[in-house]
Amino acid sequence: MNNNFKVLARNMAGEIIPLVPTVTEVGDEIRVLFKKSDLCGKACKYLRVDSALTSVPVGSDGYVIYPTNFGYGVMMTSFDKVERGEGAEFRSRTSAMPVAAICGTERAVMIHVQKMSTDARFFVRCAEGDYRISPEIVLDGDDPDEDILIVYKRMPGSTYVDVAKEYRKYQIEVMGCRPLRERAEEREQLRRAADCIELRIRMGWKPQPTPVRRQTLENEPPMKIACTVERLNKLIDAMKAAGVRGTEICLVGWGPGGHDGRFPDHYPMDERFGKDEELRAFIAKAKSYGYMVVNHSNSKGAYEIARTWDADTLTMKLNDEGKPEAWLRSDYVKNGLQGGDPWHICAKPAYEKYAVRDLPVIREYGFEGLHYVDELTACEPVKCCAPNHPITRAETVKYYRKIAKLSTELFGGFQSEAWFDFMNADTDYVLYTSVHSKADEGASPNPLFDELIPFWVLVYHGIVMSNATSGTVNYPIKDRFEQLRLVEFGSRPMLYINSKFAGRDWMGKTDLYCMTDEEIDASVAAIKHAEDEYDTMKHLQYEFIDNHEKIAEGVYRVTYSDGTVITVDYNKGEYKVV
Repeated sequence: MNNNFKVLARNMAGEIIPLVPTVTEVGDEIRVLFKKSDLCGKACKYLRVDSALTSVPVGSDGYVIYPTNFGYGVMMTSFDKVERGEGAEFRSRTSAMPVAAICGTERAVMIHVQKMSTDARFFVRCAEGDYRISPEIVLDGDDPDEDILIVYKRMPGSTYVDVAKEYRKYQIEVMGCRPLRERAEEREQLRRAADCIELRIRMGWKPQPTPVRRQTLENEPPMKIACTVERLNKLIDAMKAAGVRGTEICLVGWGPGGHDGRFPDHYPMDERFGKDEELRAFIAKAKSYGYMVVNHSNSKGAYEIARTWDADTLTMKLNDEGKPEAWLRSDYVKNGLQGGDPWHICAKPAYEKYAVRDLPVIREYGFEGLHYVDELTACEPVKCCAPNHPITRAETVKYYRKIAKLSTELFGGFQSEAWFDFMNADTDYVLYTSVHSKADEGASPNPLFDELIPFWVLVYHGIVMSNATSGTVNYPIKDRFEQLRLVEFGSRPMLYINSKFAGRDWMGKTDLYCMTDEEIDASVAAIKHAEDEYDTMKHLQYEFIDNHEKIAEGVYRVTYSDGTVITVDYNKGEYKVV
């Protein structure tokens, strides 16, 4: 059995490490185990497992599905396409969904990294006449936290829907996920959230690229004021007058310096928007109208301008000399963020120092509902080698889950940004399940990408609510494709006033605003449209999706567990519910 698996493992010096896993077969499962003791002290950088089980000749029937990175969710690559050429390849990020599969063939098999999953990724490639997918475990020279276990489950003839159901079963039976229906019976805030749409309002921000990387109160760039408390009051008055019955409103960038302005400072409200007592009065008024008000906080970002700045809380990584140094986030370091240099807080102090202190204070403003913590489900967990708080990726996840649980205890629920699923047992809603709505969108889509599939939704609909993609934000004012994608993916709609900011328009070039009465009228019209349409389908949030089929080019049929069938026809620009 071991001969069916080829292991490539290298240490930090690039040398090959000889590793032989223990392989056992029980029924339709093949379990590939690497004992922790065999890897300790080896300074393993990464290991990859290749197998004939997951290698399919070019031109064959079927396809492979796999998690991608931040932008594309779960992607499908068809085996019958030959024009990609040799050398097309893709690696997912670590900690994305730890499952991939070959489907649509009698050789179908699900690949599931069950232990060390936060350090797992997938390597997909077309080489030597075959399509291949291989799990990889990235250790970066560290000893593993536990044994590595990769389970291959033979599922002859299965589709991506079958794989999603199998993974959903694992999430419920092993990982602690519970159906939305059960949780909503226990939490009134969650029940109310499922009953309404989400409206985010970005109140203000500083420029990006930032003209000042090391900001102080004296040299801080000016902030754009996009929404004041006065405008918030006018907005909800107009919503009430228009008959908008129940919306969850999330205030973004309400604290000092606006969005990403002075974290980890979250309060008091920046007085350029209004005073704290005015914010509390607005929240009370919104509640009297039947609306919930929550807010956007951040447990990752740190800027030197903050009054609570503490360099000892920063994530540390090893530099080229092998010494720990504070980490500037590589994805934002070029242009900085609104607050300047984008330092990263380690998850341990993010919970122990900041969250336990700040979230109760934020709750006292009157915020209640699904509290939003930025990025916790949108990025791979970061290791930290700081001498006073070293943690692994898995330990980072544990602290992020503590932040989510604390949010639920204080506010009534937790929401975050995107589709990494390592903490979905503690998550109620995500802003999107992928950034892009199509496989060929984005700056440089990979030649392997054929079609974006709603795999995340198939697994978690009825467990974690979601908005489909960043393109479906503000869907009533978007093109028909985005409107239909929202329906196909079973979304709880997300509307966003000032979704564009600081030159960034990744949630769309069209937007909603509220600085004039005319802008408020246009925004309320979109909100009312979304609410009315959602009212016809909101009961489906409590249902699993039993099937998702492409029945013709551009035509998809979605079947829910209560028997509801929705057919989405992108060619005709329509959908039907029966």
